[in-house]
Amino acid sequence: MRRLGIMSLLVLAACTQPVTIEDETSYPPLPEASYAAAARSGADVYRIRPQESLLLVHVDRSGTMQGLGHDHAVASEDVQGLIEFNDDPSASRAHIVLPIRNLIVDKPEYRERLGLDAGPSEEDVVNTYANMLKVFQPQVYPWIEARALVATEAGRRPTLAVSITLHGSTVEYLWPVDLEIHAERLRVSGEATIKHSDFGISPYSAVGGLLRVADEIDVRFLLVGKALPRH
Repeated sequence: MRRLGIMSLLVLAACTQPVTIEDETSYPPLPEASYAAAARSGADVYRIRPQESLLLVHVDRSGTMQGLGHDHAVASEDVQGLIEFNDDPSASRAHIVLPIRNLIVDKPEYRERLGLDAGPSEEDVVNTYANMLKVFQPQVYPWIEARALVATEAGRRPTLAVSITLHGSTVEYLWPVDLEIHAERLRVSGEATIKHSDFGISPYSAVGGLLRVADEIDVRFLLVGKALPRH
């Protein structure tokens, strides 16, 4: 079974000069009307609360000179989306997005949560973030998107069939999750691993490949949703 994440190649080593990219201001690409209609028809629909949700990624390093680099903690505190649950699980769905520009690199509390050391300097963090934007090209691909359907047989741990769209490529996964559903609130959490190569992206490397970003990336996520009104 493949494991799911929502990001890939979130960090570049800060060994090149940062680049300047113009702001991107498009609205989140969420099907608001469709989910609102589902709520009016009686479905349980939840809007993700970014202030209570978190996507946290551990980006490792590899290569014979990896001691010269740093592992990185990359997070999104701006996960947005809608989740619908029906009596018929096959009719349940989710649409989740997060903006590339709002990714956070090496926030101390997230490094500590992942068990990482004090980490790179402030200048390195700034350069790493800028180089990350250069790779992801948010002026062209501003969002990471995930669409999900329930794929679990009755009585088993919830598993979602998810398609992730990143930098113009879409990859499908099966994603085991921990799920808590209440009348007014929803909580979805789990851990996963993705690969740069899943999306056809080569990990950043330097010094002739002796220092590089590892292909696999570990992801932790927590999504908290609030029920939409049924009127």
